[in-house]
Amino acid sequence: MLGAAPVAAQTMSDSQVLEYVKEGIRQGKEQKQLASELARKGVTKEQAMRVKQLYEQQNNVNASNATGTDVNESRLREEMKENTSDMLEDHPSTQDLARGNQVFGRNIFNTRNLTFEPSVNIATPLNYRLGPGDEVIIDIWGASQNTIRQQISPDGTINIQKIGPVNLNGLTISEANDYLKKTLNKIYNGLNNTNDPTSDIRLTLGSIRTIQINVMGEVVQPGTYSLSSFSTVFHALYRAGGVSDIGSLRNVQLVRNGKNIATIDVYQFIMKGNIQDDIRLQEGDVVIVPAYDVLVKIDGKVKRPMRFEMKKDENLSTLISYAGGFDADAYTRSLRVVRQNGQEYEVNTVKDLDYSVYKMRNGDVVTAEAILNRFTNKLEIRGAVYRPGIYQLNGKLNTVRELVNEAQGLTGDAFLNRAVLYRQREDLTTEVIPVDIKAIMDGTSQNIILAKNDILYIPSIHDLEDRGDVVIHGEVAKPDSYPYADNMTLEDLIIQAGGLREAAS
Repeated sequence: MLGAAPVAAQTMSDSQVLEYVKEGIRQGKEQKQLASELARKGVTKEQAMRVKQLYEQQNNVNASNATGTDVNESRLREEMKENTSDMLEDHPSTQDLARGNQVFGRNIFNTRNLTFEPSVNIATPLNYRLGPGDEVIIDIWGASQNTIRQQISPDGTINIQKIGPVNLNGLTISEANDYLKKTLNKIYNGLNNTNDPTSDIRLTLGSIRTIQINVMGEVVQPGTYSLSSFSTVFHALYRAGGVSDIGSLRNVQLVRNGKNIATIDVYQFIMKGNIQDDIRLQEGDVVIVPAYDVLVKIDGKVKRPMRFEMKKDENLSTLISYAGGFDADAYTRSLRVVRQNGQEYEVNTVKDLDYSVYKMRNGDVVTAEAILNRFTNKLEIRGAVYRPGIYQLNGKLNTVRELVNEAQGLTGDAFLNRAVLYRQREDLTTEVIPVDIKAIMDGTSQNIILAKNDILYIPSIHDLEDRGDVVIHGEVAKPDSYPYADNMTLEDLIIQAGGLREAAS
């Protein structure tokens, strides 16, 4: 029966998923509800992305064929487009429904709220490399003044009057500024005089070019993408829909001119905010996402119980750090690791001193247990004391007399002849020890040494007395039963009953 479910889940085609979503939106279902229903029907994240693209294509065709006369229909179509796209984009895969099965960091590149899209409203980076399609603005001021605004041609040059083609292809902004000072000094005096320049020059970017890069390997949508030349590896991964179910976040490769120039570890960004590896892309770059090497799971009493991708040299201590550390009620002295040895499963108990040397392997399942639900030093006092409750067993509080004094002493109605001490034996059964509380408090009897989990009960005299009630019937205002008290008279009872009625004799 368990093996049949995935087969049945594959029966929904992309068009059936799309119609299911449209119908759900018409019925007013929430996006999260629809996403959860689709996941239970076996719709994967990859299929959801395909359906999202299919819907947007259909919507664009419908929009181009519309006459524009039906405003309400157009508005409804736009609303459905937004809701459907959002729902499909936020759709969790079947494997990710339970948090414990999610892979940490895998959703970072498929959320609408984190696109890694480069900002163009920034000062021109001095290390930005110019290329065909970039628009450059050359400002000259001082003794000579001019502004040159040109787009770099496909051969990498701009054309400056009286000089001719000037090659800027591949130069950084800083290098281009130095090069233009020397070149334009031929027609603008004083530019290249380092001691006392009479004119100065500055090259900045106008509009930036578009570059084509390839994203390959284990991503949701591998292919060729046209991106802003400010784009980075992270933005390329976002455009490709993020990594697939077997893609690596720790070993992303950037290939340029046939050479691997960088290995990107996305966890460095997630854990530490380190974007040093988020390298700016260039024309023709290839981003390759290989399959993961080591994927482990940690559950139980940790703050972030889920699956994590590990590097081969990373240890159990690193995994605990990725999981956010232990919960407050976690047992931290050892962890249980279930590991595959190639033939069967084995269980390893790893002590806390070995966390930093225990290397993780693919498929490991780590469990952090809870601490025991018991106390190491609890005492309790109940009954006729001023502050009944739980107290700490220690060197200064370990006898009956000390416990009573810690509870602010006996109340006036305490029954002094006998108290009861409940003690837990080693086999967890309970024994009762009689206590002469008056003699112990007076110092005339030997004090009793307490043990952990002892409960001292001191009864009240009222708990031991059954005073009973008296009943009055007949011609009184409130015939009823009333509690008996010492020295109570018939007259007292009649007064409590509201007095006699006129008919009383």
